[in-house]
Amino acid sequence: ENTNNAMEEAFRGLRTNLRFILESGEKVILCTSCIPGEGKTFVSTNLAMSLALLEKKVIIVGLDIRKPRLVKLFGIPSDKKGLTSFLSGSDESYSSLEEQIVHGVINKNLDVLPAGIIPPNPGEIISREQLDLAIKLLKEHYDYILLDTPPVGLVSDTLSIGRVADMCLFVCRADYSPRANFELINSFRDENKLPKVNLVLNA
Repeated sequence: ENTNNAMEEAFRGLRTNLRFILESGEKVILCTSCIPGEGKTFVSTNLAMSLALLEKKVIIVGLDIRKPRLVKLFGIPSDKKGLTSFLSGSDESYSSLEEQIVHGVINKNLDVLPAGIIPPNPGEIISREQLDLAIKLLKEHYDYILLDTPPVGLVSDTLSIGRVADMCLFVCRADYSPRANFELINSFRDENKLPKVNLVLNA
């Protein structure tokens, strides 16, 4: 807060550009990449913080269920269950979902919903309508919902998650991302497999 180095300015620019892309009532931003190491979690978490500094109520949701990182990144106690507990249960109330949320992480406006316990069937669990319900409930309580998802080049989970998102940020990394990735990204856009595909160039 109240700093002006190059990193903060980069995320302020990204934050500003979102306003030209998201239409009224759109709140759910899916953040992904093609391969690990391109910086999708770095971008999603810092963008979430940047939005929280605007006095917006923001939540970042850990949907990289196979390799969850938010608990370690934010120093969340490991006794928190997380999203998979809600997805695998039958309780459809907001109170059941809220039990899994860590409030006021680093900033009073920033909440985190970690992935939770890794289930034996990650692909199946995110295909359930319980995920649609979870996002619907979160939209009633937050201004922005950022989804940190797996790389699309490795598993199909992210394409399934795309159904609940309003836009997609594809993170690519200079001197790291193979050029062939862009054929994949363009195919997702051309075939409407992900909503409102936009590129973020990292590093």
